[in-house]
Amino acid sequence: MIRRYWALQDFFLGYFYPDWHDEGQSRADIVRSFVQVAPPELLLSVRTDLRDLLAEPLSEKSLHDSVLNDYSLFYDPWRDEITMREWLAGLGRDMDVAASAQ
Repeated sequence: MIRRYWALQDFFLGYFYPDWHDEGQSRADIVRSFVQVAPPELLLSVRTDLRDLLAEPLSEKSLHDSVLNDYSLFYDPWRDEITMREWLAGLGRDMDVAASAQ
């Protein structure tokens, strides 16, 4: 059983909902929108949750299923032939870039 990452789940629910492509063309666009409005402590919590989730010793399938089912991500990177771990790592890089641009 992995730890619960509430800030990350709230981020997914608020920014990667079923019609998230209506808000931006890419994951980086969505992250920039979040970083522009998020209080620094929330951004830190989401980034920490993401880092800690990626450090969990989970198989790709377990990570994939957990993020989709337990954390309510409404985007499945497997459809685009990307592993969940790769997608989440890219999300972290997008957050680093967006945060450093602030």
